[in-house]
Amino acid sequence: MFKLIVFLMLKNNYLFSGCLFLLMQLGVFAQSDLDSFLIADAKPAKVIASFKATRIVNAHSIETVRKGILDFRITHHFGDVAGNSGGVHTLYGFDNASDIRFGFEYGITDRLTAGFGRSKVAENLDFFLKYRLLQQTQDNSMPVSVTLFADMVLTPQENASAYAKFENRMSYVYELLIARKFNERFTLQVMPLFLHRNYAANPNDHNDVFSLGVGGRLKLTKRFAIIADYYYTFSDYLTTTNSFYAPMGVGVEIETGGHVFQMFVTNNAGIIENNYIANTRSSWGKGEFKIGFTISRDFAFNKKKKKTE
Repeated sequence: MFKLIVFLMLKNNYLFSGCLFLLMQLGVFAQSDLDSFLIADAKPAKVIASFKATRIVNAHSIETVRKGILDFRITHHFGDVAGNSGGVHTLYGFDNASDIRFGFEYGITDRLTAGFGRSKVAENLDFFLKYRLLQQTQDNSMPVSVTLFADMVLTPQENASAYAKFENRMSYVYELLIARKFNERFTLQVMPLFLHRNYAANPNDHNDVFSLGVGGRLKLTKRFAIIADYYYTFSDYLTTTNSFYAPMGVGVEIETGGHVFQMFVTNNAGIIENNYIANTRSSWGKGEFKIGFTISRDFAFNKKKKKTE
């Protein structure tokens, strides 16, 4: 059913606008109705801190930014550690930057987050909304947390042949994030994703692509955890035969007071889904993985700030 809905939406020229409007209505006007549905008379306690950040490695997590909080994020992917473009002469990738993204995410409500970012790759400008539809409860009356994610990307870089039409610069991602925190240490998330590109460079490629991702977090100490995610794309063109590879990232996460620091290795150059899902050209097997990091800092615009474990 979800696949059918997304397919029908993709045929509409007002695709992203409609999705943004729907998510905004859910977040602003349907908050109390959803609360009354999710919270029974006994008001079971909700599971919190399934993840410590709004990202796992490459993928978005189910977490949204709290109301009145602005999350400023810097993500950096260096060059290949090894392979033809790596090695000692590039200081194992540290001389190069595959991609850099500066982003801002603001909590409109505790459930609804709006975000904006700018990436080095293709000068991409991304705009997104995340809405937390369901939240896991400690008594398992709600066994999983579910978050809806939708984004729109504009590619402003100069390329007369590819972007002769303005609409060719647009791409969209729709993703369902489903996670369960099994205990205080381990969280698992699955992520069905649709990518729609108005323009695909190769005629054998597809404008619409479906991927399925999986990610997780393993907490080792109070402030230290291992994180990982992976996407498999269902396509007869985006295969290793045509030098496309599945994006996969593995890293560590360190919480230090007001910010979360993530350091990882990943084979995808691009940082946003609109890029790395269908354009990962680097192979782990050839040593073409990159070292990267993300720094996140929260700024409060409200006086009351909730504490999480």
